[in-house]
Amino acid sequence: MPVQEIPLNGQRISRELALEHIRHHLRAHPPRTRTMPVSQALGLVCSRDLFAAHMSPAAPRASVDGYALDSQATLAATPEAPVSFALAGEIRPSTNAPPELAAGQAAVILTGGRLPAGADCALAAEDAEITDGRLIVRCACAPGAHVRPAGHDLKAGSRIARHGDELTPAVLAALAVSGVRQAEAFLRPQALVLAVGNELAPLEDGVDENGGNGAGRIPADNLLLAAGLLRMRGLDSVEAEVCANNLEAIAARLTQAEGCECIVTTGGTGPGQRDFILRAASLAGFSPLFNGVALTPGKSCFAAVRGRTILFALPGTPWAVFALMHALVLPAVCWLRGRTLPVPGPILARPLTMPPSTQPGWERLVPCTVTAVGAELHALPLLDRSRESRRDMIDAQGLLIVSGLEEPDELLPMIPIWEHRLGHRLD
Repeated sequence: MPVQEIPLNGQRISRELALEHIRHHLRAHPPRTRTMPVSQALGLVCSRDLFAAHMSPAAPRASVDGYALDSQATLAATPEAPVSFALAGEIRPSTNAPPELAAGQAAVILTGGRLPAGADCALAAEDAEITDGRLIVRCACAPGAHVRPAGHDLKAGSRIARHGDELTPAVLAALAVSGVRQAEAFLRPQALVLAVGNELAPLEDGVDENGGNGAGRIPADNLLLAAGLLRMRGLDSVEAEVCANNLEAIAARLTQAEGCECIVTTGGTGPGQRDFILRAASLAGFSPLFNGVALTPGKSCFAAVRGRTILFALPGTPWAVFALMHALVLPAVCWLRGRTLPVPGPILARPLTMPPSTQPGWERLVPCTVTAVGAELHALPLLDRSRESRRDMIDAQGLLIVSGLEEPDELLPMIPIWEHRLGHRLD
């Protein structure tokens, strides 16, 4: 099959259309699935609806340490004329079939113990009075008091997880207690991050006071940035390495990455003679999804596919890597993992200062911090160019999307920075 050359001067498309191209490809190449014990499925995404196999608890159980008894026998109890019960043994959570209580009997019961026949409630130990080895009850007990009835936690057939839901600790615990031993889940995709550049040094080489490693090379910080974001979004198999900036080396490494469903490269996407990613991707058998996005930063990024593999080629500047990872790559990672809800996408925020406009038909990503004010999110754009530029990436809680069509005081779409979402009501 002939290699399809990726166009060098493709028309730049919108961010939304780029995402649609990505989504369309991933729908045609859904992630692989595997059935596994629930104990091994933590953090994966459910690929088939899962239902409770049986109700939980299967029989009424005490929710306190205390005494199991018949509430009807306490109806006439008053402080002046209490009712007493003979104690008949002890029921533990492990007691499988406690003996039936006779009239006038109560049993010591521990939290989680199965209620015996002849009892319909439990009296908490702190409310109980024991005199001469008998339980003294001075007020009426309500039926069902301190009891978890059958099916209280889950009813048989109740849906616990939907297709596309994350298999969280709470979900897995509910599956286990309801009798589900295995779950069908999407497998995590394998990923590769390549930092392209002859000036880049592997991270383990360190850095000296001049910002290099003593040999004129600088640390490949984009490896930590891009690979770290992939890992934080649920990928646990991410290779990250430096690649020499020559056509043969890049093409060879892309060709070798047959088992990777997601490849992210940084650097080498421009129109210069030393920018080889486009041609290397073609030589490695990739076909284009799009070439260029009407987006600042990141206009020269492109995406290409080869079978199940999707390649995101990002510029080399860290700010462009940061912005494009959140705008394009991380939504794709959610889909690669099988996630359906919540659909990754912008939310609305009110900018406290309207960022500078952009040219018609383009979008600009502006970092911001976020504060919840009532039902709204207020966004403070980080526009101070006198401060250290890396602070924008460190402090950003969102990326405002500015299109140039905004009216004053208008709400703007904002891409949440999910690793900063806790405590900021971004989801």
